[in-house]
Amino acid sequence: MEYFVAVAEELHFGRAARRLHMSQPPLSTQIQRLEQEVGVRLLRRTKRSVELTAAGEVFLGEARATLRQAARAGERARAAARGELGRLDLGVVDAALYGVAPELIRRFTERCPQVELTVSERRGDEQLALIEEGRLHAGILHPPAHRPEVAVMELHTEPYVLALPEGHPLAAREGVTLAEACAQPLIQAPRSVNPEGYDSVIAACRERGLRPRIAREASPKQTIIALVAAGLGASVVPAALRRHPYPGVVYRPIEDAGFVLTTALAWRRRDPEPTVTALAEVARSLRAEWSRAEWSRAEWSRAERDGGERDRVE
Repeated sequence: MEYFVAVAEELHFGRAARRLHMSQPPLSTQIQRLEQEVGVRLLRRTKRSVELTAAGEVFLGEARATLRQAARAGERARAAARGELGRLDLGVVDAALYGVAPELIRRFTERCPQVELTVSERRGDEQLALIEEGRLHAGILHPPAHRPEVAVMELHTEPYVLALPEGHPLAAREGVTLAEACAQPLIQAPRSVNPEGYDSVIAACRERGLRPRIAREASPKQTIIALVAAGLGASVVPAALRRHPYPGVVYRPIEDAGFVLTTALAWRRRDPEPTVTALAEVARSLRAEWSRAEWSRAEWSRAERDGGERDRVE
């Protein structure tokens, strides 16, 4: 068809052969074979000219459309191999919906707008099981994730804060200690929601000789915050929740540098889908940006403290 289109557009076998970077005799042979296969004459030849027959005019339009479709098929196949086409089923733990997930999803859809993306809120352990079974392509969750079949890439680490009713005595403070947080009647998600995260928080408190006073359990995060607003207790939550103010609730930093929450991207280690590979590439780029942003904030805070100390000395 490419040979025929070239001859039909040039109406000259010699020019068409040069355009196709081939000699004229094989080109003539290919056109003859095409006419034999189609069963009609497509070109009217004389010693001086080449003309399209009525059948050739129709065949030219169809041939051009076929070549365009073939080129499109190749382009779409290459796009699918790059992860720019296809499907991506992504699980997200509820805390990540307030933190890293929206930005990662936005960046990915900007890069791969033709991917059919579905996002579902799921517990971390549920995500890991579905990823292992091949029923979920990737997940955003909190480590640890001790599954040999699952690859995990840490994305972001953030501190915990204490959510308090605005009339609480600690609300007037700029920050609270972990001991003060553990002494409050706390409203926390049950262990079944995120066993690994729950255990890591309890372990971090016990390493410091503390035992959190969990007064009641609730889930998801917006329910916990609503109960805090109702004055039923306080809650240790990720710092990302501060971006979503809630009437009657204030957030105070917990002054313990090692008391942090890590969020990671997880996917099946063996033969990941191209869409998952594309998502991981976007995640790596974002992780570098978040790391630089954290470094800049740390440098700014250090410079601010150093400057204040110099001012006092002077």
